[in-house]
Amino acid sequence: MSSEQRDIADGTLVVRTSKDGATHMISLCGELDLANASTAETALEASLAENPSQVVIDMRELEFIDSTGIALLVAALGNNGNEEKVRFIPSDAPAVARVLDLTGLSERLPLADA
Repeated sequence: MSSEQRDIADGTLVVRTSKDGATHMISLCGELDLANASTAETALEASLAENPSQVVIDMRELEFIDSTGIALLVAALGNNGNEEKVRFIPSDAPAVARVLDLTGLSERLPLADA
């Protein structure tokens, strides 16, 4: 059971954050694009600043992502050795899956345990 949960709405994006012990979950719902990527970035940076053992970025409810969102995912992996800490739950939305496939990220994103 999550100890804390918070939703932040920014236009077409809802960022839902929750904590369960040393694991932080960031759920992205809707559309992640130039207009709202800073909201997702702020949530990710705040979570990483707490130095949890794992941060899971849940994209199951993400319906669209643009190059700004892709850059955010790449930065999440590359900053300060986060590749060992950050895990992903992919989106099945065709628009998101296609962009992740085209950019090669679908093969590079480390997946969270089921």
